[in-house]
Amino acid sequence: MSHTTHKHNHDYVIQDSKIGVNEKKTVFVVGLTFITMIFEVSYGYITGSMALLADGWHMASHVGALGISLVAYRLARSRSINEKFSFGAGKLIPLGGYTSALMLGLVAIFMGVESIERFLNPTEIDFSVAIWVSVVGLVVNLLSALLLKDSHDHHHEHGDHQHHNHDDHVHDHNHESALMHVIADAFTSVLAILALITGKYFGWNWADPIMGVVGSIVILKWAYGLCKATVWELLDGNSKLIKEDDIKNIFLEDKNIEITDLHIWRIAPNAHACEVMVFNNDLKGSEFYRARILEKFNIEHLIVEERICTH
Repeated sequence: MSHTTHKHNHDYVIQDSKIGVNEKKTVFVVGLTFITMIFEVSYGYITGSMALLADGWHMASHVGALGISLVAYRLARSRSINEKFSFGAGKLIPLGGYTSALMLGLVAIFMGVESIERFLNPTEIDFSVAIWVSVVGLVVNLLSALLLKDSHDHHHEHGDHQHHNHDDHVHDHNHESALMHVIADAFTSVLAILALITGKYFGWNWADPIMGVVGSIVILKWAYGLCKATVWELLDGNSKLIKEDDIKNIFLEDKNIEITDLHIWRIAPNAHACEVMVFNNDLKGSEFYRARILEKFNIEHLIVEERICTH
């Protein structure tokens, strides 16, 4: 008897159409962001604006981070690489987001230090040119955000109606990081424009480095949030979409069934794994439990072990 049709693949990322769409959009945004970054950094040095430099270097960090996301996409969607990992290459998606967060943290520290130095040692700023360049950067960031937002949604497990935080529903951490990068860029662009306008019309030259410090704090806070979310998945933290009690409640009415060991974790953006140990006085077979669980939840890798209760 042939069992070739029973082969279980773990190419969850390859089968995920949303990942492919996000990858293509990220390629376009990387190119657009890179061009704008060169423009802003160059004019930041020419005009002497720390706010403009902060915005440009912030954008530079996004180019690097988005580049890492693209590499993660390509590796995660490689069939040869998926075959080398026990549950496929889905973990490369949060790994890309985690690396991106580390880069953001380093850039935020650099921006903060540079802004403080400019505050203590002010330099002359060409406000008119700096404002014009900042507006261009803001427009590019808003266009990038609108482009990425089209495919940005939350993934909900079937049968899960409980309240969850925003981070619990992130489908693709690479895409989430890309979207948050350009939103943060737009925010720092607004700070730069405000600082430059107040400096030009009110003589508040100190506002420029102050806005640079504010921008660095915002970036650092965002980097911490991304690190926290991605580390949870990288270290196989319990699923935040499917709770252990959700599984146990399925068999709550049958007093003979006792679930003694239960693990649920995320193995890819759109895939969960679950291992269940069940004790029962009246053995029903693993397929009974699998059918009941899969009726409520979409779990791609489900292992059920049933043992007879001896006491």
